[in-house]
Amino acid sequence: MDGKLQDKMDLVDLSDPDKQGTIRVHVHEGIDFYRIVDGDMVKIGPLTAEDVAWSFNDAGAEDISSAHSNSSQAYEYYQPWKAVDTYIAEAPNRAFVVDGLQDASSICQDAIWMQSKALQDETGDTFGIPHGSGPFVVSEWLPAERIEAIARVDHWKRSAAFDKIVFLQANEAQQRSAMLQTGAADIAMASIQDVGRLEKDGFAFNEGLDAINGNFYYFAGNFWSFAYPPNSKLGEDDLSGKPVMRQGFLPSDKYPWIGDPRLECVGIDRSDPAIQDTPGAGCEVANFEYTFDGSDSKFTADSVGFDFTDTDRFSYETPSMLKAKAFRKALAYSIDRELIAASVTGGYGGAVYGGAAPGMDLHQLHPEYNSDWTYAFDPDKAKAFLAESGVQPGFEFEFFCSQGNGTSLEVCEAVVGQWKEHLGLDPFIDSTQYSSRRPTMLGRQIHVPWMTRWGPTSKHGRLGNGGGTYGGGQWPLPAGGWNPGLENNNYWQFREETRVQKKGGPENLASRAVQKAWSYDMTLSTGTVEVPVLIGYNPDTVASWDLAPYELPNSFETIVPAAR
Repeated sequence: MDGKLQDKMDLVDLSDPDKQGTIRVHVHEGIDFYRIVDGDMVKIGPLTAEDVAWSFNDAGAEDISSAHSNSSQAYEYYQPWKAVDTYIAEAPNRAFVVDGLQDASSICQDAIWMQSKALQDETGDTFGIPHGSGPFVVSEWLPAERIEAIARVDHWKRSAAFDKIVFLQANEAQQRSAMLQTGAADIAMASIQDVGRLEKDGFAFNEGLDAINGNFYYFAGNFWSFAYPPNSKLGEDDLSGKPVMRQGFLPSDKYPWIGDPRLECVGIDRSDPAIQDTPGAGCEVANFEYTFDGSDSKFTADSVGFDFTDTDRFSYETPSMLKAKAFRKALAYSIDRELIAASVTGGYGGAVYGGAAPGMDLHQLHPEYNSDWTYAFDPDKAKAFLAESGVQPGFEFEFFCSQGNGTSLEVCEAVVGQWKEHLGLDPFIDSTQYSSRRPTMLGRQIHVPWMTRWGPTSKHGRLGNGGGTYGGGQWPLPAGGWNPGLENNNYWQFREETRVQKKGGPENLASRAVQKAWSYDMTLSTGTVEVPVLIGYNPDTVASWDLAPYELPNSFETIVPAAR
C-alpha cells in the first residue's frame, strides 16, 4: 500500500477494486517441517515462501474445490500468491482489509496452516499425511478418537519439557469431567456444572485462556443471492451478475423460517406436498432456468441473475418474507435466556442477544450496541409473531445442535424446551457431529436452524472499541467458501461500504449502525447464552501452563509437568 504503516491505512483510497495494493509476508528463517515415518521423526526441509504461497492458494485463493474452513477468506481477500524470494511471499489484494491476514491465518483462531510444498510434490497429495513446523509432530491420528504427538527437542521457538502429548476426543462435557477426576486425562474442558465439585476435590482451573463460547443459532436456508455480486472474478473469468441458485433454498411451508423475496413467486401454493423439498419451492422464474450438477446449479445460456438491487424482481416485503421473519422473531422472543444462564451454566454464563453475522452480532457490553436491539424474553410478543407467521402450535421441525466443536448440548436442550413450553411447537434435536454436516454448508444445502458456539460474548463486548469492516463470506464466492446457510448480495454491499471508510470514524459508525439495525430486524441469527471455557487440570501431574488468551486451547509446549 505504497509503503504506508498499518496505522495509516485509513489514508489509502480503496474505492477502485482493481487497485487494492499488494500484501507481502516475510518468513522467519530457520523454521523446519517434520513428519513421522515408521516411528522415526524425519526433517522434511525448511519452511519458505513457496510453502506459504502454496498453502494459501491450496486453501482457496482460487481453488474451487477447497473445503478449508477459511477458504472464503483466502479467496475474498487475496488473489493467488507467489514466492518472490526464498523467504518473501506476496499476493495482490482482491479486497484489502487491514486485519485480513489475521482473519485468514492466525495462531489465535481457526486458520490456514502452512504445509510443505516439497512434501506435496513428493507424495502428490499431503491430505492425511500429518506434518508441520510446530513443537510437536503427530505420530498417530485416529479421526474422532485420538491424536498422539511427539515433542521436538530442537524447535526454533520453544521445545516442550515432556516427550509426548495425547489428545482424546470426548464430546460430552460430563465425560470430560469424569476423565479428569479418574486420572484418564491430565487436562480437560470440564462441564461448567462440575467446576465447584472438582475444585473441592483439589483440581485447578487455568484462567489464562479467557475464552467464552457464545452459543447462538442461524436460521439456515435463506439464500437470497440469485446472482454473483460485482468483482466475482476467478482467473480470467468474471462471474459478476451470473445467475445462482442453492439447493438449500426451500421456501415452503415445511421450512417456515425461510423467506422468498422473488416477486414472481408471490401467490404460489407453498403447502403443495410436491414442492416441500424442491429448491425454490418449484417456482419457475422467467429467464432463470437451471438444473443441479451435484450441489452446483447449471443455467441455460439465456438465464439472467438478479439480487436485491433489482426491485422489479426482488423484495424484502413479500408475504413469504414477512411471515418467515415473524416466525424467526417468535422463536427469538420465546427464550428466557436469564433462566437458561442460571440453570445450565450455574451462574458462570450470561444472556446474549446477538448472534453472528449476518445477524445482529454485538454483545450488550459492546460500545456500538443499541438497547433497542434486544430479544429479551417476551412470551406474549412471541405468540403474536407466531400467529403472524401462520405456523400452528404442534409444528414439528429439526434443530441441529452441532457437536464436537464446543457447542453446549445443555443449552440446545434448554432452548428447544422453551420453544415447546412457550409456543407449543414440537422441535427435535439432531446432535450429530458438526463435521458430519459441514459438507452441507460448503455445498449451500443446509436449511435448518442450527446452533454453534462462535457468537458474541462479554469478552468481545469489553474488548470492543467500535468500528470496522463488515464480515465477509455471506454471498456467492467463485472459489471455496464455507457458509452457514445464509447469502445475500446486500452483505457484499455492506462489506464494500465499510471497507473503504475510516474505521471507527463517524461515517463508519453510522453505516454500521444502519447495518446492525437492519440485521436485528431480519433476525437471521440469534444469541442465547454464553458459556465460559474452563480448562481444568490435575495439579498432581501439571505444575504450570502458560495458556494464552486465544479462542482455542494453545501453547501446549509451555506445560510444565509436576515433579513425581
